[in-house]
Amino acid sequence: MRERDTGQHHPGTGQRTAGSEQADLIVTGGRVETRDPARPVAGALAIRDGRFVAVGDQGSVDALRGPVTRVIDLRGGMAVPGFADAHVHPTHGGLAMIRCELHSDDYGRSLDGYLAIIAAYAADANRPWILGGGWNMADFQNGTPRRQDLDRVVPDRPAYLPNRDGHSAWVNTRALELAGVTKDTPDPNDGRIERDPDGAPTGSLHDGAMALVSRHVPPTTVEEMTEGLRTGQRHLHALGLTAWQDAIVEPTDEAAYRALGSSGELTARVVGALWWDRHRDLEQIDDLLDRRARGPAGRFRPTSVKIMQDGVLETYTGAVLEPYLGRDGRPTTKSGLSMVDPALLAEAVTRLDQEGFQVHCHAIGDRAVREC
Repeated sequence: MRERDTGQHHPGTGQRTAGSEQADLIVTGGRVETRDPARPVAGALAIRDGRFVAVGDQGSVDALRGPVTRVIDLRGGMAVPGFADAHVHPTHGGLAMIRCELHSDDYGRSLDGYLAIIAAYAADANRPWILGGGWNMADFQNGTPRRQDLDRVVPDRPAYLPNRDGHSAWVNTRALELAGVTKDTPDPNDGRIERDPDGAPTGSLHDGAMALVSRHVPPTTVEEMTEGLRTGQRHLHALGLTAWQDAIVEPTDEAAYRALGSSGELTARVVGALWWDRHRDLEQIDDLLDRRARGPAGRFRPTSVKIMQDGVLETYTGAVLEPYLGRDGRPTTKSGLSMVDPALLAEAVTRLDQEGFQVHCHAIGDRAVREC
């Protein structure tokens, strides 16, 4: 339950003096889950200078209340420690929230609902690209939205809208034209273009094929990414999340974390998983070491490395041992993508481990899991 700040302070006047035992914050009037096996439940807690100074019964904690102590009355509710999420993307999630936000259920998750959101966002003619994302594959036939539908509301400008898992993007005809993607464009080694029977692109791009269009998107500035991180952090804090691993940290993400970490605005504890560029070889380890050597920025620590070994099963990009079955139940020629050569992967993980990095692998299909 969401706690209630009474807005009241202990009667009296004056300010806390140096060395005072007065608490900055007291939480009382409910159940405090301590996660301490010896004393799992308490009635109140007190915090001073960002640290717990008392956890116990209401009477003992109340002795630390002073003239300027803030008091939160739980009104019979419960306080729990903050949650930590091992895999989240608050910079890009926050960017989607301040752009064309498609995570919302406000319109009902359907094609018409999505198009209504996109049309409203695109009404601002000053936006040269329609950017955002968050759509759900389950809301479209076969999990793949089509460019023709997007053309109905954005015919004049390119649109690039990743889905909520980040492994596919919905693009319109203008975006494909700008990128020069046609039925003759081959699939990249690390991705797949969704196609009609005649080979024409349908408007869904999977994994590495997303880059065919995304490389033409105007670069996100550090200022935009920083505002995205602020938005993402607010959202995660509202859900009770106070720590996380950002599972993909590229240089622009890192700059945002360092900006908020240095200014004190980063109020979460964050482990950054530096992105392994699958188009480069082992020489990039020196770059990763240089980035880590810059050290923490506030509560941000760049101590992990993320390696994307395959895609996802829904788009046939997850690396599997036996070929996928088609919609007719018969085997296809598709067995997914190993995005990093397994021999190089083994050498890279060994080197990264020797250097003290925590290696974080994305592996969905059974073959990718074995490779990792």
